[in-house]
Amino acid sequence: MRWWHDEQGQSLVEFALVLPILLLILVGIFNFGQVFYSDIVINEAARDAARYASIGVGETEINQVITEDCQTLNTSQLSYSISQPYPQSSGLPVTITINYPVAVMPPLSLFLPSTMQLQAVMTMRVE
Repeated sequence: MRWWHDEQGQSLVEFALVLPILLLILVGIFNFGQVFYSDIVINEAARDAARYASIGVGETEINQVITEDCQTLNTSQLSYSISQPYPQSSGLPVTITINYPVAVMPPLSLFLPSTMQLQAVMTMRVE
């Protein structure tokens, strides 16, 4: 009757069943962190660019501010737009819109789209 109480392989089987779920959760945490970080970076870049646009600097300087603020991201995929052409009239709002696609890691792309489009919009009044 010894074979009824032998449970040596039980924990190995349980671990093999739980491991894929744990790895999926871990990859999800990393991917969420990447998306959250990218969102914070482009929001800060939009804020800085809108501030520069509100004091009347040119589009070249605004491009440089966005590029410097987003240097940790892939700047070749970064796109932005300015709501008003230059020169801007004092008192009118200027809006900076920044778009950035973030790739979703492969195990999560089964449940989510392969890329998520992040967008940051900031509006300030021209001084």
